Amino acid sequence: MKLELNEKNEIISYLKYGGVDGINFMEFDGVIPDDFEKDFKPYFYLLQNDEIVENPDYVELEPLVIGPSEQDKINAQIMLNQAKQKKEQDAFNAQVLLQIAKIGGNK
Repeated sequence: MKLELNEKNEIISYLKYGGVDGINFMEFDGVIPDDFEKDFKPYFYLLQNDEIVENPDYVELEPLVIGPSEQDKINAQIMLNQAKQKKEQDAFNAQVLLQIAKIGGNK
């Protein structure tokens, strides 16, 4: 197995076979914990005294949540304003048609 380590010897990634250009992996021939592959997350394990152990300093990162951008908020407001204007225009048109119908009915 090949391990990619950072300066704190935290395991960032691993390879069972092959290699990746541009990444410096170290060969590891020691004992691999039973749940290593199943539980693996970057920084969760570290290499300590030629042994893979759980990192006592590991902190689970909160998932990144991307909310609407300012432009999305502006676009939504523009669409709401346009819908409101259309509704007002439709109401005005209905009033005009009603007045025309009344005038036409009085002849």
